[in-house]
Amino acid sequence: MSVAILSATHRPESYTRRVALYIAREIEQKGETYHFIDFQTLPRDFLFSDLFGERTDLFHSIIETLNACSTWVWVVPEYNGSFPGIVKVFIDALPRETLQGRLAGLVGVSDGRFGNLRGLEHLTGILNYCGMTVVPFKAHLMHIRSHWDETQGMLLPKYQEEISRFLRVLLTQAQPA
Repeated sequence: MSVAILSATHRPESYTRRVALYIAREIEQKGETYHFIDFQTLPRDFLFSDLFGERTDLFHSIIETLNACSTWVWVVPEYNGSFPGIVKVFIDALPRETLQGRLAGLVGVSDGRFGNLRGLEHLTGILNYCGMTVVPFKAHLMHIRSHWDETQGMLLPKYQEEISRFLRVLLTQAQPA
């Protein structure tokens, strides 16, 4: 099985990216293959170059990578009570068949009280509409700055347990019956 991990913000030095890299290490320790999709590396003009059928080489390679992954982990920050606009533009730029039939796990990251609860619900509706199956258990990492150990570059134990449970649920559902 190959897992795509999407760090769904283009904000530099984000906690979203830190959490996504932490999840990548955890997936690797479980013996699974992963591909890291960092929204910071999207083509700068993909809103215009890749949204309506024409493809840059970079975005085409992202699509090929995602097509090879049956399971996607979306690590999504809270922006204005939902998710970043770049997430919606990214989804709109993908061919519909890239999304269809895939399994999605969602991780919300915020410095507020709810760990992007509302944003993950918005994203769930969109991904379901596009043909993805979203795992009901979502990890909500609230007050992320106070749950991140800068010296070790990792989550504190409470959120380590949350991510461990999230991955256990996700990878169990991803396994063929």
